Amino acid sequence: QIRSWVLHAEMPDDLSDEIIEAYEKVSEEFNEYVGVAVRSSATAEDLPGASFAGQQETYLNISGRRNLVLTCKRVFASLFTDRAISYRVDKGFNHMDVALSIGVQKMVRADTGSSGVMFTIDTESGFEGVVLINAAWGLGENVVQGAVNPDEFYVYKNTLSDQHSPIIRRQLGEKAIKMVYSHDSTAGLSTRNVEVACEDQIRFCIDDDDVLQLAKYAVIIENHYGRPMDIEWAKDGENGEIFILQAR
Repeated sequence: QIRSWVLHAEMPDDLSDEIIEAYEKVSEEFNEYVGVAVRSSATAEDLPGASFAGQQETYLNISGRRNLVLTCKRVFASLFTDRAISYRVDKGFNHMDVALSIGVQKMVRADTGSSGVMFTIDTESGFEGVVLINAAWGLGENVVQGAVNPDEFYVYKNTLSDQHSPIIRRQLGEKAIKMVYSHDSTAGLSTRNVEVACEDQIRFCIDDDDVLQLAKYAVIIENHYGRPMDIEWAKDGENGEIFILQAR
């Protein structure tokens, strides 16, 4: 019922105007209404005793002014998904103490490239001397959700800054599906999963240079925050650039 109230309410004019103005400014840079990621970020997402990550909605490949405003309403409403409500009750959080903001970012064209997650620690053993990188074709949602078996790389940190290539392990993943853009930029319909071609399943989706670049980014981020980090990344299939999407 709360979600319905949010979705059917009129967004305040000043807020919708600012969203549209900012979107048009970004679109002017690229001479088109660009596809954007509409990402949720809640105030209590990553606490020592509770993780709300993934409970609020994020939508990919959204374009058009009206569509963007409607999608923002869907993200705001997702503060009250069944899962989020249940989790707050279980952890003893007051429903009104958790706020949410939305980050709107131009999409990295990972749908034609690759993406994944990386950790500045071995998640199985707790060993802090390596960066663990997971990678798969297409948009990163499948890796984050565990819906695909990704390629896996271990990089030794201590010799990364020297003129070495300290990739100590590579493991080829199945990468059976990939998430790509659909022809509909409406929230909930803007992406779809397709099968990965056999020749792509049996080769790594990033090369050694990409692996080492990602590991270097991971170490920089870890040094900045002074603690082990969980990082999302994407490689643009159109220009080959690697982007850091999120670090926590």
